[in-house]
Amino acid sequence: MGGHGGLNILPQKKWNVYNFENREKVRKDEEAAAKEEQIKREQSRKRDAEFRLQKLRFAKAEIKESGGKDLEEEKGFKRKKLKRDEEKKKEDKVVVSAEDEKYKLGYGLAGKGVKAPWYLTKPVSVDGDDEIGGKKDRKKQEKKNNSGKKMVEELREERLKREKREKEREFALIRDKNKRKDGFGYKVRSSY
Repeated sequence: MGGHGGLNILPQKKWNVYNFENREKVRKDEEAAAKEEQIKREQSRKRDAEFRLQKLRFAKAEIKESGGKDLEEEKGFKRKKLKRDEEKKKEDKVVVSAEDEKYKLGYGLAGKGVKAPWYLTKPVSVDGDDEIGGKKDRKKQEKKNNSGKKMVEELREERLKREKREKEREFALIRDKNKRKDGFGYKVRSSY
Protein backbone atom coordinates (compact mmCIF):
# COMPACT_ATOMS: atom_id res chain seq x y z
CA MET A 1 0.00 0.00 0.00
CA GLY A 2 1.04 3.65 -0.20
CA GLY A 3 1.85 4.31 3.42
CA HIS A 4 -0.91 6.85 3.82
CA GLY A 5 -3.77 4.45 3.96
CA GLY A 6 -4.79 4.31 0.34
CA LEU A 7 -3.80 3.18 -3.08
CA ASN A 8 -1.29 5.36 -4.92
CA ILE A 9 -2.35 4.89 -8.54
CA LEU A 10 -1.42 8.37 -9.83
CA PRO A 11 1.83 7.25 -11.53
CA GLN A 12 -0.16 4.73 -13.55
CA LYS A 13 -2.54 7.29 -15.06
CA LYS A 14 -1.64 8.46 -18.55
CA TRP A 15 -2.74 12.06 -17.78
CA ASN A 16 -0.32 12.36 -14.85
CA VAL A 17 1.66 15.58 -15.33
CA TYR A 18 4.72 14.18 -13.55
CA ASN A 19 5.23 11.23 -15.90
CA PHE A 20 8.44 11.43 -17.90
CA GLU A 21 6.62 10.89 -21.18
CA ASN A 22 4.15 13.71 -20.51
CA ARG A 23 6.93 16.09 -19.50
CA GLU A 24 8.81 15.27 -22.71
CA LYS A 25 5.67 15.95 -24.77
CA VAL A 26 5.27 19.34 -23.13
CA ARG A 27 8.92 20.21 -23.68
CA LYS A 28 8.76 19.26 -27.36
CA ASP A 29 5.52 21.21 -27.83
CA GLU A 30 7.05 24.30 -26.20
CA GLU A 31 10.14 24.05 -28.41
CA ALA A 32 8.00 23.72 -31.53
CA ALA A 33 5.87 26.71 -30.50
CA ALA A 34 9.00 28.79 -29.87
CA LYS A 35 10.39 27.88 -33.32
CA GLU A 36 7.10 28.81 -34.99
CA GLU A 37 7.03 32.12 -33.12
CA GLN A 38 10.60 32.87 -34.20
CA ILE A 39 9.77 32.07 -37.83
CA LYS A 40 6.70 34.34 -37.69
CA ARG A 41 8.78 37.19 -36.23
CA GLU A 42 11.42 36.82 -38.94
CA GLN A 43 8.78 36.77 -41.67
CA SER A 44 7.09 39.90 -40.31
CA ARG A 45 10.48 41.67 -40.14
CA LYS A 46 11.17 40.74 -43.75
CA ARG A 47 7.73 41.97 -44.83
CA ASP A 48 8.23 45.25 -42.97
CA ALA A 49 11.67 45.73 -44.50
CA GLU A 50 10.37 45.02 -48.00
CA PHE A 51 7.45 47.40 -47.48
CA ARG A 52 9.74 50.20 -46.32
CA LEU A 53 12.09 49.58 -49.22
CA GLN A 54 9.23 49.73 -51.74
CA LYS A 55 7.94 52.90 -50.14
CA LEU A 56 11.37 54.53 -50.36
CA ARG A 57 11.80 53.43 -53.99
CA PHE A 58 8.37 54.79 -54.85
CA ALA A 59 9.10 58.11 -53.12
CA LYS A 60 12.47 58.36 -54.89
CA ALA A 61 10.84 57.67 -58.27
CA GLU A 62 8.23 60.39 -57.63
CA ILE A 63 10.90 62.92 -56.76
CA LYS A 64 12.79 62.19 -59.98
CA GLU A 65 9.62 62.56 -62.10
CA SER A 66 8.41 65.90 -60.67
CA GLY A 67 11.91 67.43 -60.59
CA GLY A 68 12.11 67.88 -56.84
CA LYS A 69 9.32 70.45 -56.61
CA ASP A 70 7.13 68.13 -54.55
CA LEU A 71 9.90 67.68 -52.02
CA GLU A 72 10.32 71.44 -51.67
CA GLU A 73 6.58 71.91 -51.34
CA GLU A 74 6.46 69.20 -48.68
CA LYS A 75 9.28 70.87 -46.72
CA GLY A 76 7.43 74.19 -46.90
CA PHE A 77 4.26 72.52 -45.67
CA LYS A 78 6.15 71.01 -42.73
CA ARG A 79 7.63 74.42 -41.84
CA LYS A 80 4.18 76.02 -41.91
CA LYS A 81 2.80 73.24 -39.74
CA LEU A 82 5.63 73.68 -37.21
CA LYS A 83 4.97 77.44 -37.07
CA ARG A 84 1.26 76.81 -36.48
CA ASP A 85 2.07 74.34 -33.70
CA GLU A 86 4.41 76.83 -32.02
CA GLU A 87 1.74 79.55 -32.19
CA LYS A 88 -0.81 77.21 -30.63
CA LYS A 89 1.61 76.37 -27.82
CA LYS A 90 2.09 80.08 -27.12
CA GLU A 91 -1.67 80.59 -27.04
CA ASP A 92 -2.21 77.53 -24.84
CA LYS A 93 0.06 78.80 -22.06
CA VAL A 94 -2.07 79.11 -18.94
CA VAL A 95 -1.76 82.13 -16.70
CA VAL A 96 -1.79 81.03 -13.06
CA SER A 97 -3.65 83.38 -10.78
CA ALA A 98 -3.04 83.77 -7.06
CA GLU A 99 -6.18 81.78 -6.40
CA ASP A 100 -5.00 78.85 -8.52
CA GLU A 101 -1.55 78.94 -6.95
CA LYS A 102 -2.82 77.50 -3.69
CA TYR A 103 -3.66 74.25 -5.46
CA LYS A 104 -0.07 73.70 -6.54
CA LEU A 105 2.00 70.99 -4.92
CA GLY A 106 3.81 72.27 -1.85
CA TYR A 107 1.80 75.46 -1.44
CA GLY A 108 2.07 76.92 2.04
CA LEU A 109 5.05 74.84 3.10
CA ALA A 110 7.59 77.64 3.20
CA GLY A 111 7.64 81.33 2.39
CA LYS A 112 4.80 83.83 2.26
CA GLY A 113 4.41 84.09 6.02
CA VAL A 114 4.92 80.39 6.72
CA LYS A 115 7.86 79.31 8.88
CA ALA A 116 10.45 77.21 7.06
CA PRO A 117 10.81 73.60 8.27
CA TRP A 118 13.48 72.77 10.81
CA TYR A 119 15.72 71.04 8.29
CA LEU A 120 15.96 74.18 6.15
CA THR A 121 16.83 76.55 8.98
CA LYS A 122 20.46 77.23 9.85
CA PRO A 123 21.52 75.92 13.26
CA VAL A 124 22.37 78.59 15.83
CA SER A 125 25.16 78.15 18.34
CA VAL A 126 25.14 79.15 22.01
CA ASP A 127 26.91 82.45 21.20
CA GLY A 128 24.16 83.47 18.79
CA ASP A 129 26.32 83.34 15.69
CA ASP A 130 25.64 80.88 12.92
CA GLU A 131 26.84 77.37 13.70
CA ILE A 132 28.72 77.11 10.44
CA GLY A 133 30.82 80.18 11.06
CA GLY A 134 30.65 83.35 13.13
CA LYS A 135 31.15 86.88 11.86
CA LYS A 136 34.89 86.73 12.48
CA ASP A 137 35.23 83.36 10.77
CA ARG A 138 33.38 84.62 7.71
CA LYS A 139 35.92 87.41 7.15
CA LYS A 140 38.78 84.92 7.42
CA GLN A 141 37.06 82.56 5.01
CA GLU A 142 36.56 85.35 2.46
CA LYS A 143 40.28 86.21 2.63
CA LYS A 144 41.23 82.54 2.26
CA ASN A 145 38.87 82.05 -0.66
CA ASN A 146 40.40 85.03 -2.43
CA SER A 147 43.92 83.65 -2.03
CA GLY A 148 43.09 80.33 -3.68
CA LYS A 149 43.63 76.84 -2.27
CA LYS A 150 43.91 76.38 1.48
CA MET A 151 46.98 75.02 3.09
CA VAL A 152 46.87 71.84 5.17
CA GLU A 153 47.50 73.83 8.33
CA GLU A 154 44.55 76.13 7.62
CA LEU A 155 42.28 73.16 7.03
CA ARG A 156 43.46 71.54 10.26
CA GLU A 157 42.86 74.79 12.14
CA GLU A 158 39.32 75.03 10.76
CA ARG A 159 38.61 71.44 11.75
CA LEU A 160 39.85 72.02 15.29
CA LYS A 161 37.72 75.16 15.64
CA ARG A 162 34.69 73.29 14.35
CA GLU A 163 35.26 70.42 16.78
CA LYS A 164 35.66 72.89 19.65
CA ARG A 165 32.33 74.57 18.79
CA GLU A 166 30.64 71.18 18.62
CA LYS A 167 32.01 70.20 22.05
CA GLU A 168 30.83 73.51 23.55
CA ARG A 169 27.40 72.95 22.10
CA GLU A 170 27.33 69.41 23.47
CA PHE A 171 28.28 70.64 26.96
CA ALA A 172 25.59 73.33 26.81
CA LEU A 173 22.97 70.75 25.87
CA ILE A 174 24.06 68.43 28.69
CA ARG A 175 23.94 71.36 31.17
CA ASP A 176 20.39 72.20 30.04
CA LYS A 177 19.39 68.57 30.38
CA ASN A 178 20.82 68.38 33.91
CA LYS A 179 19.00 71.57 34.92
CA ARG A 180 15.70 70.08 33.79
CA LYS A 181 16.33 66.83 35.65
CA ASP A 182 17.25 68.71 38.84
CA GLY A 183 13.75 70.13 38.91
CA PHE A 184 12.22 66.65 39.16
CA GLY A 185 14.12 65.57 42.27
CA TYR A 186 17.11 63.66 40.94
CA LYS A 187 20.46 64.92 39.73
CA VAL A 188 22.68 63.46 37.08
CA ARG A 189 26.36 64.25 37.31
CA SER A 190 28.34 64.77 34.19
CA SER A 191 31.85 63.42 33.99
CA TYR A 192 33.04 66.30 31.88
